[in-house]
Amino acid sequence: MRKRAPRRRPGLLSSLTRSTVLTWTERLSSVTHLLASLEYLTRGQDRRWGGANNWDVNRRNFHARSPRIARALDVVADDRVVRVLHVSRAVAAVATWLPLSRRQRVVANTLLTGSQAALHAQHLYGSDGADQVSFLVQALTTIARAGQRRSAIVDAALWFISLQSVLSYTVSGWAKLPSETWRSGRALPGITRTLTYGDPQVWGIMKRYPRLNRLTAHGVLAMECAFPLVFLGRGRITPYLLGAAGAFHLVNARVMGLGRFFWAFTSTYPAVAYTTGPKERTDADGTVSRRDDTMPAAVAAAGLALFTVGQVIRNRQRRIVEAGRGDERTVTVSSGNVLAYRFVGDPDGAGPVVVLESGLASTAEHWEWVSAPLGEHFTTLTYQRAGYGISRYEASGAERFETQVDDLVDLVGQVAGDRPVVLVGHSLGGYLALLAAERLGEQVRGVALVDSSHPAELQRSLRQAEGGRALTSALALMPASLRLGLGPMLQRPAWLTQLPEHVRPLAEAQYRDAGLWTTARREWRVAKANFEAFDGQLPRITAPLVVITAGQTIRDDSVQQELHDEFAAAAPRAEQHLISEADHHEVITHPDRAAEVVKILTAFIDDIRDTSKGGAR
Repeated sequence: MRKRAPRRRPGLLSSLTRSTVLTWTERLSSVTHLLASLEYLTRGQDRRWGGANNWDVNRRNFHARSPRIARALDVVADDRVVRVLHVSRAVAAVATWLPLSRRQRVVANTLLTGSQAALHAQHLYGSDGADQVSFLVQALTTIARAGQRRSAIVDAALWFISLQSVLSYTVSGWAKLPSETWRSGRALPGITRTLTYGDPQVWGIMKRYPRLNRLTAHGVLAMECAFPLVFLGRGRITPYLLGAAGAFHLVNARVMGLGRFFWAFTSTYPAVAYTTGPKERTDADGTVSRRDDTMPAAVAAAGLALFTVGQVIRNRQRRIVEAGRGDERTVTVSSGNVLAYRFVGDPDGAGPVVVLESGLASTAEHWEWVSAPLGEHFTTLTYQRAGYGISRYEASGAERFETQVDDLVDLVGQVAGDRPVVLVGHSLGGYLALLAAERLGEQVRGVALVDSSHPAELQRSLRQAEGGRALTSALALMPASLRLGLGPMLQRPAWLTQLPEHVRPLAEAQYRDAGLWTTARREWRVAKANFEAFDGQLPRITAPLVVITAGQTIRDDSVQQELHDEFAAAAPRAEQHLISEADHHEVITHPDRAAEVVKILTAFIDDIRDTSKGGAR
């Protein structure tokens, strides 16, 4: 006689029914709403005059964009209305935990979603990721409850929540991964030392046990980067990853005070568990239900279509970059790099050759408002460093900061010949111009630094040091992101809209091209190492120097004024100018600010030329 096989108990994911998952999703999310409203009700001082969310001040943001919307929000901003909305929101949050009917749950979810949307403008400062996630989850549970009679609608809503949850963790992990601060373990002590999120006891423990910092940081990175694995193996790994993520948020709630994050993100976990488990489930009454997986298929199809479109756009922009301006010439320098350059004005004109050196992640087109008027008076040369535009990086061997200087020196030697030159550099290009001037000696008749980088800025300026770390992380992600076709998602920078119309298409194609950011990452890697090793000795030049500083630069960071003063002090003859209304980019990309720079440069070069003629006599 055959032995009957023992009946296996269904696993955790198999036992989750559609209705159960939806109920727990809306309940967990409602706790975020409840806590948020209780916090706001007990902190009325934030909305009074002088508070972070005083409407008399914040409404200006909306009034400038849309006066009609601002007037409608004025009604909601009344303190009595705000209180009623928050109390209603709190009551609705509690109601989701009661045994309500479907229609009653639709009303509760609608109230939670609508009240949060109405109140958002009143709490611009203080809103965070928890509020965004709770709004998304509650809006989707509202849709699911309203269409609950059609299981496909509920499954679509749960799939959306699940995919958003996985995406949030994955993007967060991969964005942290290039950061040396996170990989080394220094991020966590830095966070726990801050005033907003700090905890003295935890920071003390981390300071004493640095190995624990690295282990914890690596654990967070592994958990977040590996989160898509929940979709493998019919969800066998799901409980472990959800448990790790939940523990992560629980610790954050204790250490950093991010209590609402715990409830907001855990409210997505039932949907993750449901969508990663078996497609078929048997309910308690024996009914077999089948999950509708149209949503992930639609998302995958949309993702493939967007990827294809992104690649088409990327290739089209690459062709624009490779076409360039059409009048470039090329020269191969001693490093093996092939540099593209062009003359603005008469290449055989009398007087010095004015060579314009661009900044990091910048191209010759940034100089258009400067080069065109200069070219009317002087032989003006613009070029692209190796890797930018149609210039090619062909150098062999290890990357060296000095290679950029070598290339500039070689370019001057091959293109300008024995003619005197004036080197003009912006940002990082300013320091490169200064180094090249030291090498070229008497051939250089003048050097102009336009809001130049200083080799000591990472050592002496906290703002620059922090910006440098952020730049390192951003540059680690940019090339790969753009190769994936994500270039159209880059926000158009203000400086791009300020350039002359005829160069904007090329400048924008360069900005959205992976080649520019690959080159910028390579250049920044060696420049950062050079700056961090700076010994305090600036290049020695014999030519006159003009230092032009953007007003916003020194308003943001007073150390920059000291650094620019040091540039002037190190030259045999120097003059300094301040473009008070300009920022770091506008100083050459804004027509009015660039006109001021042109006026200064023209007078400077004329003076050099007159002095040379006088010396010759």
